[in-house]
Amino acid sequence: MSTKKDPCKVHACAIQKCLKNNNFQESLCLEYFEYLRKCCVKFHASSISCSGIDITTVYIKNAPASIKESTSER
Repeated sequence: MSTKKDPCKVHACAIQKCLKNNNFQESLCLEYFEYLRKCCVKFHASSISCSGIDITTVYIKNAPASIKESTSER
């Protein structure tokens, strides 16, 4: 088992929290899905949180810079 921290786990957890807080209405959590997608574009090979994620599906078109820039390496 690898000791490296999953770089996208924080985004996957944020999705779960958002869904729970919004009665599992995905449309209210698109920003979080986009954060995870952007992270997975960069780290798909090293993040178990990205298994099964379609990185070609853009959840928010013209996403704010905060989403685009939030996936810098840690």
